[in-house]
Parts: sequence; structure tokens; C-alpha cells
Amino acid sequence: MKYLLYFLLFLSMAQCRDKNVAPETLQPLVGKWRLVAYERIENGNKVWKEADPQSPSFLFFRFDGVVLDSKELPLCCPPNALNINGKEFTIIPKSALPENPTCAYVDCIGCALWEIKLTEDTFILDDCGISLKREYVRVP
Repeated sequence: MKYLLYFLLFLSMAQCRDKNVAPETLQPLVGKWRLVAYERIENGNKVWKEADPQSPSFLFFRFDGVVLDSKELPLCCPPNALNINGKEFTIIPKSALPENPTCAYVDCIGCALWEIKLTEDTFILDDCGISLKREYVRVP
């Protein structure tokens, strides 16, 4: 009987854990990020251009890997997984997502796997060559 009580206590404690904690691979990416530069092609060469600071663009990464846009709504064509510095993380929403009304007008040609090169408070995003690379910095 005593072991049954310990077992029930253990189960109740396990269920009380914070379910909004990101896994170790994803943890450094969770938060708000601002676009600072992007690649473009000029005269046949790829060059980096500074993003317009007057109209900032943001990405948000939730604790479960879900990517949100500047209005904190789900992306219309989100990735299924993230490759963060060579470690793959499959995105599985763990809580409800608000509806993004613009998605009704979007025909997705999304990228299933985003490649992210993360260093400290900066990352470079490569989304399957759908667009050129983009650089983001963490927003405190």
C-alpha cells in the first residue's frame, strides 16, 4: 500500500511539470527575433542587404518550435522541422494556435525543414532556397 501511495505521488508530480519548457535543442531559439539583413542577387551575385529598420519584420519561436509571424500568428506555410546547427527538431504544437486569417488567401509552397545556423543572439535562416538567406537578431 505504501508503494502505491509513492507511485501515485510520483505520477501527480510528473503531471505538474511545466509543459511549456522547450527541449534543449530548441531552447536557445525560443523568443522574438528581428530581421536585420537578407540576401539578394545583384548582377548575378549574392549580396547581403540591410533590412529596413523603419518597417521591422519579426519571427517568434514558441517553446514547442511553432513559428509565429510579426503579429504573433502562425505562419501560413510553416516548416515541419528545424535543423538547428545540425540537430533536427520536429515541430509538434503543444498548445492551441490562433487562426491566421491571411492564410485563407495563401497557396503554400512551404519548406518542410528550415536550416538555422545559430550563434549567440544571431541566426541565419535558409528555408530550402524558397527565398534567399535571412539574418535575424534576438530582441531582448
